[in-house]
Amino acid sequence: MLEGRVAIVTGGGRGLGRAIAVALAEAGAKVAVASRTREELERTVSLIADRGGTAMSVKTDVSDKGDVANLVRTVAMRYGDADILVNNAGMVGPLGPMKDVGEEKFDRCLAVNFRAMFLTSKAVIPGMVKKGRGKIINVTSGLAEMAVARIGAYAISKAAVNQFTRVLAKELEGYNIQVNGLDPGTVDTAMQEYMRGQDVHTLGPDLYAMVQGLKKGGLLKHPSEAARLAVFIAEDESGITGEVGTEGHFMQWGYRIAA
Repeated sequence: MLEGRVAIVTGGGRGLGRAIAVALAEAGAKVAVASRTREELERTVSLIADRGGTAMSVKTDVSDKGDVANLVRTVAMRYGDADILVNNAGMVGPLGPMKDVGEEKFDRCLAVNFRAMFLTSKAVIPGMVKKGRGKIINVTSGLAEMAVARIGAYAISKAAVNQFTRVLAKELEGYNIQVNGLDPGTVDTAMQEYMRGQDVHTLGPDLYAMVQGLKKGGLLKHPSEAARLAVFIAEDESGITGEVGTEGHFMQWGYRIAA
């Protein structure tokens, strides 16, 4: 499905990013994974290689413009310009009431969750324009549309991601570059594990009960489910742009949830 395509996946060292990278590689893409932790990146590359895929890793802080430029340049030198960008890197903190959140922690959350998507998208767009095609997939969250106490910085950053996705999609329509937001739902990742490790004082009773209940109720999805959706959106035939949603949302374009 993606034979000959070049994909970059940020936050590709573990969890959802790793699952997406593996799925893209299995669909035929040459995949470059980026994150700040080299050991995790090497594990993802090994998993892909073990399955017969092609992958490379580039240690990157995606909130740093110089690192992002190096990432895109390094991938282009080895595989060619990117056809697919999956903006997955993210962080959940700082947690707690907005009135108590420090400015530096707030800025860091927006830098990793939103500014990084702006930087990476800007960096790959010239190559996509040159190729005459491209797919940008921004990983978002349902919290972007919900007012949940004590996880405000994360929710605000994802709300920004949603609007960025829609605006960029509109601006790139004439270049055959599609931009969409993928909401994976509640996925069983290290981020959820981190949240479960917080006490009720930090999360507050409502968020604490929600986080604990997801695990106890068996409501967390396996990362591979959202990875399948990423592959679907990345396919040339999908033609979808400017959309933000979960698996259910993309069913109207022919996506089918695995049995």
